[in-house]
Amino acid sequence: MQPANEEGLRYIVGRQFVDVKEIGTVYVEFDDSLGTYRAMDPYRKLAPGPALHRNTGETTWSLSRPLKRPHPTDSDGAAVVSSKQPSPEPLPIHLKAATTELLNEHFKRLYPQMTHGERVVLLRSYNLSPRQHVRLRDDLITNPLMLPRWADSHKLRSMDVDDPTRFDALHQEIEPLLLPLRNGKLLPRDLGDFDESVSAEFLEAFRAKLGYLRNISGCLYRKDIPGLFRADERTPFEFYNDDRMLPRLKHPRGATTEKPISATVSLQLVKAYAHNGIGSPDPDYLRYNNQKNKYPGRKPGEPDVEPGESDNDWSDVSDVELDAERNYETIRHNQQFVFAYVIDTRNMEVVLREENHVLNDAATRKGAWFPDDELEALISTSKRGIESQRLWLLDSTLTRAAKVDDISQQAKYGDSIEERTHSGAFNRHEYDALIDKVALAGKPTLTLDPGQEWFANDIVWPE
Repeated sequence: MQPANEEGLRYIVGRQFVDVKEIGTVYVEFDDSLGTYRAMDPYRKLAPGPALHRNTGETTWSLSRPLKRPHPTDSDGAAVVSSKQPSPEPLPIHLKAATTELLNEHFKRLYPQMTHGERVVLLRSYNLSPRQHVRLRDDLITNPLMLPRWADSHKLRSMDVDDPTRFDALHQEIEPLLLPLRNGKLLPRDLGDFDESVSAEFLEAFRAKLGYLRNISGCLYRKDIPGLFRADERTPFEFYNDDRMLPRLKHPRGATTEKPISATVSLQLVKAYAHNGIGSPDPDYLRYNNQKNKYPGRKPGEPDVEPGESDNDWSDVSDVELDAERNYETIRHNQQFVFAYVIDTRNMEVVLREENHVLNDAATRKGAWFPDDELEALISTSKRGIESQRLWLLDSTLTRAAKVDDISQQAKYGDSIEERTHSGAFNRHEYDALIDKVALAGKPTLTLDPGQEWFANDIVWPE
């Protein structure tokens, strides 16, 4: 378990825990109605526990509420920002509670002639950051008769497309959280309903400032992700012979511009998929002798499969010629292990799951499909798939990788490494030996420090 951050939160695979004095470490979830965290049973079999409050100046928590501290301000009424940047932390966990209170109490009192929907639009037009929502709520508690001057000033700045400072408050709070969000150190719920807290025009411009683009599916994507990790039963020789990795047969479409190939931002997850037992090959995929088979085959001794539609959902639109043979005898149904790959995704459309949920949840609500697993991403590929030059095979220790093309070229002609893999041999060491040969030949290799937790943005490709 990681040590507590400055907000007193500890994380395991995105789940939050806190250290409660004289009690111990407990799992917590944020309760909107209480405006704070409370102890919870992660399996939801027990009733919710007590509300918890962080002890002032400490990373520990208790059952007693600490005294509130006033907001420091400068002469212009703007919040003072320390020059020392804190480590990334969740946005105010009480954002949603503050927004609800602003709409249902303070704005309702100030604008009684408006409907609730009109007050929602008005509050969003101020384009306040999450902490500014909380600050506005606190200021209206102190002075309930009028909006503070700083809020009107901020609204005017945010609407001026020529003002270079219009995004400063939001950028300062959101940008440091993107990598923790991408890497599973924050959960989407930690950022509240952020995407619904500002005007649509302001949010779209802000997303562009952060480096996001929008595809024809309405999803956000980036082209600056260095690489992603993928577990796959296909051998490096198959990718080399075909010059590409084709999309998986049953991948739904909907979030990418072209065909999606799923991958993860976390090396640790690939280790779980490929090396920890749960990553044995999918038996459905092992019914295809290679990635160009349009129909699954049958194991020796099985009856012929009745004619039907192709399981390859993309076969009718791909410019790769597929093999339409039916009822061929499978050759890889005994394969025992899965390979781990690193995919060079520079300048490729990468649609990130968690970031779309936070920054673009409207698209996910409209049915854009994402894998169920956390920390997943979708790579939009051409109809020809991903070029083999972008594919790197990780060794069995997950600390070194080499291009599948270079690995395949090091194999001796007539060697049956792939055949042994297909027949059920657990021969990972033979692929490790080929990676060693690639390194000795002076070809590029990617080294991953075993003492580091590796994510997509940590990858630095060799020249």
